[in-house]
Amino acid sequence: MHSPLFWIEWLDRLDRVLRSARQDVGMLTRAVSPRGIEAIARSRRQLALLTNDLRLLDRNVLAAGTTQSAADNLQKALDAAVAQLGSVAELLPAGASPLRERALAAADSTLRDSCYEAAMLLGPGRFAVSQRTADRVRL
Repeated sequence: MHSPLFWIEWLDRLDRVLRSARQDVGMLTRAVSPRGIEAIARSRRQLALLTNDLRLLDRNVLAAGTTQSAADNLQKALDAAVAQLGSVAELLPAGASPLRERALAAADSTLRDSCYEAAMLLGPGRFAVSQRTADRVRL
């Protein structure tokens, strides 16, 4: 995956999955249901796949400087979110209410951290995008 376009598509998918996961966590803070537990498990699987894809993306496409560390920070944040969602999925069916609330708050926090790290990666000048690629993205 060597094109800046792969990064753009990946970041778009990441944004959708993170938004959906945060909505699922929010739904579970109001009421625990089998459907909500399935949604958390699905979000965890999707984030795990995106995390694996991040390892495959060509980081040479990124501009020089702190961008490499931004990609590493995003990787760490996503790994933490996947782990946290996994613990929430295990805890929800049998967890006590205060314990469940803390786990859901921690999951939301790790998802929010992932959103922040993705935004840091998207900062201005982070990608070495050719004019040809920029033209394709505008279409």
